[in-house]
Amino acid sequence: MSLPCEFAVRSVVPALRALVARELSTVYHLKQEEVALLLGITQSAVSQYKRNARGKAITIDDIEEVQDLVRGLADGLARDALSKRQITRRYCEACQVIREKRVLCRLHKRLDPTINPDECDACLP
Repeated sequence: MSLPCEFAVRSVVPALRALVARELSTVYHLKQEEVALLLGITQSAVSQYKRNARGKAITIDDIEEVQDLVRGLADGLARDALSKRQITRRYCEACQVIREKRVLCRLHKRLDPTINPDECDACLP
């Protein structure tokens, strides 16, 4: 049995990083190497995020609350205005929103057809 946080590590974190990487590249015009340094990942991972070759297990770019958190995170990273604790907190807030919207439930159902998302509240606060 997989825990909700295990799904988040494999799906939510890469999806969030992809959104932040795209925001840093397009809005702040940062090079892939600069984005990689800010996110603590490799330049090739940034390239894959930008090409949608990575971070697509779930779709979260249509969730306005997540978009707001991503914009704030990218802005703080670009201005070097966030502590590591604040960065972590922003990722956790975005993950919480995604869990509350039951996006992980749909992924869990695809991976394990015996799961009934209507009866599960493991991800909810």
